[in-house]
Amino acid sequence: MALAGVLAQPARADVSFEFAYSNLNQHGSWLVSGEYGRVWQPREYTREWNPYHDGHWVDTDMGWAWVSDYPWGSLPYHYGTWVVDPRYGWVWIPGEVWAPSWVVFRTGPDHIGWAPVPPGFSVGVSIGFATPSSFIYVSSRDFLAPDLRRAIIPPSQTNVFINNTTIVNNIVIQNNIVINRGPDIQIIEKASGHSVRRQPIEGVARVAPFEHVSRAELAVSPERMKRGLRVAEPVPESRALPASDKHDSPSDQNKKGAKSAAPAPPAANGKSHAREAPRPSPAASAPPRPAMKDKANARRAPMPPPAASAPPPPAAKGEASPPVKSGVKGKKDSQATNDKGADDPKK
Repeated sequence: MALAGVLAQPARADVSFEFAYSNLNQHGSWLVSGEYGRVWQPREYTREWNPYHDGHWVDTDMGWAWVSDYPWGSLPYHYGTWVVDPRYGWVWIPGEVWAPSWVVFRTGPDHIGWAPVPPGFSVGVSIGFATPSSFIYVSSRDFLAPDLRRAIIPPSQTNVFINNTTIVNNIVIQNNIVINRGPDIQIIEKASGHSVRRQPIEGVARVAPFEHVSRAELAVSPERMKRGLRVAEPVPESRALPASDKHDSPSDQNKKGAKSAAPAPPAANGKSHAREAPRPSPAASAPPRPAMKDKANARRAPMPPPAASAPPPPAAKGEASPPVKSGVKGKKDSQATNDKGADDPKK
């Protein structure tokens, strides 16, 4: 599914937080991370999910481009980066600069691995790379498989690959465009036994949130070049959300549930979790009865006294009722009758 039919298009390659928020809001939840500010998590997320399981690699004249299988994939795989948040798991941190892929590779004679660059990564500045556990690996001969999920080696078998592979960081800027050269094409051709044809970036689908990709749209503005090319532009919680989405923001739900051990699941149909509170019981919905004026009538509320007889005043607390205590033995029946009409509060 082409993303052009899903996302609105920005004016140029630089993508703002407002653009990302509005277009990704319907595909997942905006959360507030204690370390990274406002982040996004797709609806597909599970504990076993990895952002680079579903897609494939294409060798382009802009370097190795990741083509995601998700309908929303042309934005968060080419702007910003993915990171494992200690509370939420995999989340996307917004960014404003395009790249064919924001990943760092590990290559060896038999295996190739890749992982998202860390949030503090800047083009041309080495400040550390992804943690070893963030890498996923495939056999070198399967690197260009159209369905990489089937080719990914289970993590339990990849621990030894750290010692048998080396970091490849070929993210550079050329003609004001970010390029990721990645692993040597000869390694892949030798392992697969097939030659690889390089494709122009304009002919690759779902590598940018534009209907038709052009180099001019991918170029970084001169103003941004002066500020430096950072993969991510963390958005603080204090930053106002786009006005049109404030009331429907899933991030507000997660802020309210920040004290829980796990993030609240996305609300069905975009409705706030606050609207899903338990409904009041039928008894609570009935109109309240008028308040009783004394304790005696309060206890007899379900059976109000007949309208013809006014309720007698309540007996003083701790004081015995004289008619009951002082009656003659021969008048027990009449006293019992009087007792029923007296509405003794002790009953």
